[in-house]
Amino acid sequence: MINRIADFFSSLEIKFKLSIVIIIIVVITLVAFSMLILQSAKGVITEATNNTCTVLLQNLSRTVQDPLLLSVNDPLQFPEIQRQVLFLMRKEYSGLEYAFVIDRNGSVIAHSIPNETGRTVPQTEMNELLNLEDVILREIDTSILYYYPIRALKKDEQRFIPLGVAGLAFSKKELARPISKTKNLILTTAALIIIISVWGIYFSSQKMVNEIHLLSRAARAVGSGNLDVSVTVNSKDELGQLANEFNSMVMHLREKLQMQKFVSKLTVQMIQARGGSRVVPQEGERRNVTILFSDFRNFTTIAERLEPEQIVELINIYFDVQTQIIEANRGVVDKFMGDQIMSIFQGPSMIVNATRAAVEIQRAVSALNKQREAIGAATLELGIGINQGSAVMGNMGSKQRMDYTVIGDVVNIAARLCSVARGSQIIAELSAARQLNGNYSTVLLEPIFVKGRTKAVEICEVNYERDIIT
Repeated sequence: MINRIADFFSSLEIKFKLSIVIIIIVVITLVAFSMLILQSAKGVITEATNNTCTVLLQNLSRTVQDPLLLSVNDPLQFPEIQRQVLFLMRKEYSGLEYAFVIDRNGSVIAHSIPNETGRTVPQTEMNELLNLEDVILREIDTSILYYYPIRALKKDEQRFIPLGVAGLAFSKKELARPISKTKNLILTTAALIIIISVWGIYFSSQKMVNEIHLLSRAARAVGSGNLDVSVTVNSKDELGQLANEFNSMVMHLREKLQMQKFVSKLTVQMIQARGGSRVVPQEGERRNVTILFSDFRNFTTIAERLEPEQIVELINIYFDVQTQIIEANRGVVDKFMGDQIMSIFQGPSMIVNATRAAVEIQRAVSALNKQREAIGAATLELGIGINQGSAVMGNMGSKQRMDYTVIGDVVNIAARLCSVARGSQIIAELSAARQLNGNYSTVLLEPIFVKGRTKAVEICEVNYERDIIT
C-alpha cells in the first residue's frame, strides 16, 4: 500500500506535489494547533459547566432540604419540592434539559418532566448515590447527569443524615456547541490558508511545470520511437539548459538510428551486450550457427533494361520482404552483398527457423511476383541455400573499420548451395535437413563439390509448395 502511494505521488506533476506538501504541512500545523486550543477550550468549558452545575445543585439542595426532611412524615411537602424544581427550570440555563429530586428510598418525588415523577431508582444505584459527598457526573446517550447529595446535619451526633439526591441533566450537544464553533472557525481558517497557499504555489510554479511538462511529453514521444521532436527553449535557467541538452540528445539519437540502418543487427546486439564499451578487433568465439543465403537469379537480365533508380527500388522491395520474414523467424540479416543476403540463425531451433524462413520467403516472393505480373512490373526469382555447422563469430577488421560477423566452412558451403539453387528453389545440406524430423518434404539431389574440399557435399531440395506436415 505504501509503495502504491509512493508510486502515485512520484508520478504527479511538481505543481501538484508542491501543493500536496503545502497542504500536509498546513494541515499538520493546524491540527496540532487546533488540538491544543480545543483541548484547552474543552477543559475550560467543562470546568465552567461543572462549577455552574455545582452551584445550581447546591442551591436546589438547600431549597428542598427542609421540605424533603418534612416529607418523611408529611407527603404534602412534595408539591413544594416540585415547585422548586420547576422554578429552577424557568431560569433557562443553556443546555439544561431537566432537573429532579430523589428521596432516600429511591423514588423520584419531583421532576421537571411530569411523566418521570414517581419513577423508582434501583436500590443498588441509590445506595451509591446516598453515599455521595460532592457532585458526580454520569454520561448517558445524549446527556450528562450531575448528582448532588441532599443531607441534614444531626446536631446531637454531629453527622449528616442523607435525605436524597438532587440531579440535573445537561445536553451534550449544547455543551459541545462552543467547541464546535471553535472547531468550525479553525477549519474555516485552515481551508482559507490552504486555498491561498495552494493557489500561490500552483500559479507561481506553473511556468516551471509547463516546461517540465513539455520535456515529459517529448521524452514519452522519444520513448515510443518518435525522434522527430524538439523542445522550445523558453528560459535560460536550469530548465532551459535541460531543454537544450534534451534537443541535443534527440539529435544524436536520430543520427544513431540512421547509422544503425547501415549496421547489421548482429553488430548492434553485440555492442548492446557489452554495454556500449569500446570495441576492438579480437579473437572470435566458436559457435554453432545456421547460415541462409538468398540470391536473385534473373537480376542481370532485369538490370539491363531498367534505370539505376528503378533497380534500387526493385531490389529494396524484395529485400524488405526477405528481411521481415528472416527477423520474424528469429534470424538476423548479417549483410547485403549486391543482390544477395546473408543471414544467421542461432539457438536450439535454428535449422527449423531458417528453413521456415526460407519457405515463407519463397511463398511471399511467389505471391509478390503474381501481383507485379498483373500490373506488368518487373519480377525477380530467388535461389536459397541453407547450411548448419560450426563457425567463428567475432570482430573482423581494423581499429578504424570493423564488422561483427561469422566466418568458416559453413558459410562457404551455404554460399555455394545458394549459387547452385535455381530460381524459386531451396537447397539445404543433407545432414542439416535431417534435423527437420520430416516436417518438410525434401528431395535428394546429386552431391556437389566445393572448391578446396575433396569430399562431395550431400544436398537436398526443400519442397516449399507443400504444407508443413506438423
